[in-house]
Amino acid sequence: MNTSPAQVAATDGQANVADEQTRKYLTLLELSKAIASHKDLSGLFHDLACRLQKLVDFSHLGVMLYDPKRNVMRFHLLEECQPAEWQNPAEVPMEGSISGWVWEHQEAVIIRDLEEENRFPYAKSLIERPVKSICSVPLTTAHQRLGVVNFWTERAGAYDHLDIEFVKLVVAQIAVAVE
Repeated sequence: MNTSPAQVAATDGQANVADEQTRKYLTLLELSKAIASHKDLSGLFHDLACRLQKLVDFSHLGVMLYDPKRNVMRFHLLEECQPAEWQNPAEVPMEGSISGWVWEHQEAVIIRDLEEENRFPYAKSLIERPVKSICSVPLTTAHQRLGVVNFWTERAGAYDHLDIEFVKLVVAQIAVAVE
């Protein structure tokens, strides 16, 4: 039986998809183990930052929790796998911020290029930092809305082909650990 080049390419493509799915689920299993093995959030998030880079392109991973007393999103953790010198604001307003919108609407937001973004005025303060693309996902459990997980990177369009449903699964596991 002769195999055409198109059939070979299709078989290779199916194998690549299967390999990608296997890699994702193995990383998800690693994340579950990391969550179970850490007692404090700081250690957990440093470990997660390094492991998550297998799945999501980011230079910084930020966890913001909602503060109902002040009606703001508060930074609790800003992690990266490599050391960096980035001072983050202690809190972000609900109005005009990506994190506030994501928390309120419980929907993920992907910003392709921050310089072209006009929906979130507060996000313009990030332009002076090395940030181009943002992926912001609600940090929520079955019991409560906790906050938002933000992924930032210096590369525009970094999240164009991101499997956002898979990222939501990952963030759901993180939410259980935070709760």
